[in-house]
Amino acid sequence: MSSTKKFKKVEKPLLQNRHYSLCIPTTLVSDCRNLSQITHRVYQVAKFASLFNVSEIIILENDSQVSATKNKISTAKLILALLQYFVTPPYLRNTVFNEKFRPYFTAASKLPRLSTLPFTRYHKQDHGRYREGLTIRMQKPTLARKKTGKTFKQTKYINIGKAEALALQSQLVPINARVTIDTITRKIVSPQEAYGDFTGLESQYGYYTRIASSFTELFMNGTIKEGYTQSIYVPLTAGDIPIPELSSLPASGTDSNILLVISTWGTLVQAFNRDEDQFVDCQGPQEFFDAQLPCPVPVSDIIDAIPMTLTALSTLF
Repeated sequence: MSSTKKFKKVEKPLLQNRHYSLCIPTTLVSDCRNLSQITHRVYQVAKFASLFNVSEIIILENDSQVSATKNKISTAKLILALLQYFVTPPYLRNTVFNEKFRPYFTAASKLPRLSTLPFTRYHKQDHGRYREGLTIRMQKPTLARKKTGKTFKQTKYINIGKAEALALQSQLVPINARVTIDTITRKIVSPQEAYGDFTGLESQYGYYTRIASSFTELFMNGTIKEGYTQSIYVPLTAGDIPIPELSSLPASGTDSNILLVISTWGTLVQAFNRDEDQFVDCQGPQEFFDAQLPCPVPVSDIIDAIPMTLTALSTLF
C-alpha cells in the first residue's frame, strides 16, 4: 500500500474582500542619479504591488519635484508612466504610449516581465485564450463625416498584437479602451472570468495608477467609488506621531478598501501645509488616518517598507 498521502484540493475564493491602495511620494526617487536608477526603483514598486495584488498606486507629488519643462516630464508623471509601462503587455506598448514617452523606457524595456500579473501568470509569452487588447477605429472617417464634425466613438476591432486586428462577434465598444478578449468566442469578458481572483480592483491591469498633486486629492480623487474604508500610515522614521498603532483589520469576510500611505512624516506635513486652507480646525495630517502600522524592522527606504507592510497586513484580521 502506498504511503503517499493524498491531500484534498482547497479551492481559493474568486472574490477579493480586501483591496489595498498604495500611496508613495515622489521622494521615492529623490536619491537617484539617472534614469536607470529611477527605473529600477519604480520596477521594485510595480513588482511588489503585483505580487500582493495591490489595486491602486497613488503618487503623492512633492513640492520640490513638481517642476517640468518642455523637453522633460515631471517626476510624478515619469513614475506614473513607468508604473503603467510595467503592467502593459509588450505587444501593446507602442500603441498605448505616446512617442514622446518612449525615450523614458529605454531601461524599462530591458527588465523582465512581472510574472505575477494576471494576464501572464499562466501563459507562456502571449499565447493564451484570454488576451489583453486595445480598441481601435473601424475605418478612416469619410469626407461627409468630416464635414459634419462627427467622429467614430465605437468600434468592433481590437488590437491584440497580431498581424490582423480581432473583430468582435457581436459587440461595439468605445475606441482607445483597454479590454480583455476571449479569442475563441471573440467577445470581451470581465477580468474575473479570464483571470479568476488574480486581479486588482475589478482591473485587468494589475493595478490602477494616479497622481495626487495635493493632500486633498490623496483622499478625494480615488478610483474606488465607495471610497476608502480605512487609512493607514506607515512611518519610515521613528517619532512620536499622534496616531494609534494598528491592532486589527476588518474580518476577512468584510469588504474593505484600505489606503496605505508609506512616507516620512515630514513629507506628509509639507503636503498638508500646502493644502491647509482646505481644512477647518484641523491640527495636522494625523487626523486623516485611522491608525499607523510601523514596519517590523525600522526602515527609512520605501522599497524596504512595501513588502514588510503588505506581509504584515496579510496576517491581521
